[in-house]
Amino acid sequence: MPANLTLADVIAELRHLREALTAPPSELLDREAFAAMLAIGESTFDRLRATGAVGPQPIRLSGLKWSRDEVTAWLRHRDQAGELHDAKTWPAIWQAIQKRAGITGR
Repeated sequence: MPANLTLADVIAELRHLREALTAPPSELLDREAFAAMLAIGESTFDRLRATGAVGPQPIRLSGLKWSRDEVTAWLRHRDQAGELHDAKTWPAIWQAIQKRAGITGR
């Protein structure tokens, strides 16, 4: 342990790690649930995905799934015109959001 690290620092770090390890995993949405969040049908959702209009990228896990946290962020963080970010612009926005929040990974 570095000499300048106090017991309070160690306790604070241990609390942070415990919270991170015990936090519930992000819920995954299937295409039906994602389409329902957008209030559109699944076939319309599929067409939007095919054109690149859906920003969040799926995770391949027993079919395609999307992180609810990412989808919710996508719906909240619109471009300057008030439009949803597409598949080309959204990944950089999502990465910046995660960086600001101190989250690493996908």
